[in-house]
Amino acid sequence: MRWQTLTGTAVSFLAIHAQPGLSKDFENWTHFGLRPLGMGNAYVAVADDYNALFYNPAGLARLKEWDGEFLNPRVDLSTNLGGLMKDVQDKLKSGKVSDTLELIEANTGKSYHAGFGLTPHLIFKNFGFGIGIDVGASMVFHKNIAADFDAGVRLVMPFTFAMNFLDDKLSVGASLKGRVRAGVDRQFTMEDIEAFQTKGSDTSDKKINDYALGGFGTGADVGLLFTPTKTMEPTIGVSVTDVGATSYETQDIGGEAVGNPAPQLASVNVGFSLKPVQKDKFYVLTSMDMHSINQPYSFSKKWNLGTEVGYGSIIKLQAGLYQGYLTGGFQFDVGVINLRAITYAEELGTQAGFQEDRRYAVQIKLLL
Repeated sequence: MRWQTLTGTAVSFLAIHAQPGLSKDFENWTHFGLRPLGMGNAYVAVADDYNALFYNPAGLARLKEWDGEFLNPRVDLSTNLGGLMKDVQDKLKSGKVSDTLELIEANTGKSYHAGFGLTPHLIFKNFGFGIGIDVGASMVFHKNIAADFDAGVRLVMPFTFAMNFLDDKLSVGASLKGRVRAGVDRQFTMEDIEAFQTKGSDTSDKKINDYALGGFGTGADVGLLFTPTKTMEPTIGVSVTDVGATSYETQDIGGEAVGNPAPQLASVNVGFSLKPVQKDKFYVLTSMDMHSINQPYSFSKKWNLGTEVGYGSIIKLQAGLYQGYLTGGFQFDVGVINLRAITYAEELGTQAGFQEDRRYAVQIKLLL
């Protein structure tokens, strides 16, 4: 009976009570915007809206008008999540060990993700600031009754300035930013769960802070955009996020010291964009990026391709290729109504096209 209780507790803890997800790819980047992700995350040479704060600060020099959003919630869910919740409800009712193990086996290797975010910002031509707030959890089950678990809060707070040169052909920008990270990122085993549940044992004094990470850091981004001619606007983009790596200073959570997060490594990113069609307000935009070219992971996960068809700022349709998987999205913007929705996939393996975690995200602007 004791083993049944612990097993049920383990699954419930990992599958139900996870705080609202961030994939490991977050470690190689800064903050994901829905419009860029809809375009396959190929955005370094586009950077023509508030997402420039996070992808390429030089983009603020090319803004035509100011923009501000203060309440724009985003929800991000993986397709596997609904199936897991149903399995948990069906399998854990009996409390049998065999049913619990069957649930874990049925979901072994699958990724489960849920996230919530906000991106409040205020930008003008040449300068602006914003906050990328991501609260989420990602989890992968293993057959040995364990789960990789990554949950918590990440904030990126850039203050950006940019200027144009060479008759507006060259744009250069830089950001100073703060970073906050707090949460848990580790593999939980039955021994970990038992440490929380068992009374009177040597491990009963275990607390979640023993597994938590938390810290605050300051860093910088730089970037440039170069457009040699207005015909089809061929643009080369380069950005370096977290120049020299951003280290975290350890912070307390609940008055107790926690672990120090690993530094955010510098990421060198290059891109190219082109507008082969542009007539009045109608346009077709194409882009290609390579992210984190200085970091040692598979080149197949660094290449991104994207396209967007739009009519002014009213409606935009996106498609792309991100980490070897198709992406798609749309954006509808009329006055105070702004709706963004996308589908994309994260790669769970070491190479693109190996193991897909399909996700869907929706964002709405509720106020200015």
